[in-house]
Amino acid sequence: MISSDANPSNAKWTPPQFDKFGPPKFFTDSAHTRNNTPDNWFQHYMVGIGGLCSVYDPPVSYWCSENPSGGGAFAFRTPSGVTPKAGVLPNSPYKDASQAQFFVWRPNRWANWMFEIADYDATTNNFTFGRGGNQGARGENTGGDWFVENVWEELDHPGEFFFDRKSGQLYLFHNGTGAPPADVEVVAPQFQVLLNATGTQWNPVKNVTIRGIHFTASAYTYMMPHGVPSGGDWALERFGAVFLQGTESVTISNCTFERLDGHGVMISGYNRNVTIADSDFGFIGGSAMASWGFTNETSGDGHPGAGVDGTDGNHPRYTSVLRNLVHEVGLYEKQNSFYVQAKTAQTTIIGNVFFNGPRAGVNFNDGFGGGDELAHNLIFSTCRESGDHGPFNSWDRQPFLTTVRTGEPSLVMAQRVIHHNFLIDNYSPQEDGDQPDCRVC
Repeated sequence: MISSDANPSNAKWTPPQFDKFGPPKFFTDSAHTRNNTPDNWFQHYMVGIGGLCSVYDPPVSYWCSENPSGGGAFAFRTPSGVTPKAGVLPNSPYKDASQAQFFVWRPNRWANWMFEIADYDATTNNFTFGRGGNQGARGENTGGDWFVENVWEELDHPGEFFFDRKSGQLYLFHNGTGAPPADVEVVAPQFQVLLNATGTQWNPVKNVTIRGIHFTASAYTYMMPHGVPSGGDWALERFGAVFLQGTESVTISNCTFERLDGHGVMISGYNRNVTIADSDFGFIGGSAMASWGFTNETSGDGHPGAGVDGTDGNHPRYTSVLRNLVHEVGLYEKQNSFYVQAKTAQTTIIGNVFFNGPRAGVNFNDGFGGGDELAHNLIFSTCRESGDHGPFNSWDRQPFLTTVRTGEPSLVMAQRVIHHNFLIDNYSPQEDGDQPDCRVC
């Protein structure tokens, strides 16, 4: 059930609680300097630990560092609640808002946040946000347009449903005339991961082929723990209908990924030579394909998996995304793409057709490693629900130490090549290729 309002001014936003988690700890890795960039921008790896970035797992982000820079740069924060103006929620006040969720666009529609409700005042109609607000890396003091769902009083339209956790009762608003048929089939997703191939870098899962399987009805993951992979604008959760970690030579081919409430495929940590080919992705809650590696902690940051050092190889390399048809993504989590990578190198994306998504089509969240090729793809109808970006987007606000370019540790990435693509800049993008705050990517 959903009640929505497209005008953010029809609500009073409660300011961020800057003292909720205490002050952040700032860290700059001054031991490594990238000095080959124009104007010497983004020379050092910087993060903030804790503070308002405690909502992330691990609680580390470039956007909580002492002096984040780049377009629209300021420290991460989110509003702590909202009071809709009178009449905006005509079915309120609510008898019980304990199961409610608020879906809130960040102003300028760069991402959306989802919040559970910690407290509700039926007299003032004030909602205090609880868990959530970690689905994007960029913050703001207020929200943009928004809607509320999962409240009994909003079950007022055909096709909607409400599950009362206290009673265990599921209510469906039949979308049709007369009584619902006796043989109606109801599918309740139970699992966020449908197929899991997990090994380690030292004992990987090897030589697996997944062919001709129809994956559907995975549960949503937007309220699961999210982390900030690197210096781009994204936050991600390490979940997917197909989850790969610690693998070598896994092939996914001729599969259908349909009506999945989370991501389609998550390539996490150490993976080599993953191939996703000749498959169809449609009606995906998050991103169709996501790839996210690990780096080693920096001395003084204290959080494994969130440092500058990527020389140990615990990240995806040599992934191939070939001849896939991907459409209707980002049904719930709007900071998404057909394919996104972070802390990933030497990816080949060739011969795909990507269309109909709310944000950028292909996104590289950082300049980690490099050596990627994007070629012979048709990408159109991106940014359909947002502004900024376009069919392709990349950032490079944090340098990473890798051996990808020469075999020796370096903060300089190998060259990326983008060629022979048909990128159509329709709907509301800025340009076909957007490289904000990108000095070598």
